[in-house]
Amino acid sequence: MLLSRVILPALAASFLATASFAADAPPAPPAPPPHGDHGGFMHFLSPDQRTMLFAERQKDSVGMTDEQRHASREAQHAKFASMSDTEKQKFAAGLQAKWDALSADQKAKIQQDMAAFRASHPWQDHDHPGQGAGQ
Repeated sequence: MLLSRVILPALAASFLATASFAADAPPAPPAPPPHGDHGGFMHFLSPDQRTMLFAERQKDSVGMTDEQRHASREAQHAKFASMSDTEKQKFAAGLQAKWDALSADQKAKIQQDMAAFRASHPWQDHDHPGQGAGQ
């Protein structure tokens, strides 16, 4: 009798409290896009176009100090942020044309270099340090 008068109402109250907390919980964050974009500043580029951009950045940054490299990347971020959709499409098309013009061996070498870079910099946004995953 004590069980039904004390414990059962306490259990019912705890279940109701749990349900109210669940109703107040914030919604889950949206799932990342299927192509692994993670919402980076280069979200408008395909994986091949990002790979070509990686190769260009690596070539352009040879001999730069860390400060110069950082300033160059920040300038490029600002340039992308100010681009119109049409300019972004033209930029992406240019990268795609360069990628398509490469031989299979050149593409494989760039992809190998990119994989090695990512392995040496795990889970870091290589386009904007400090913001999380990306390229």
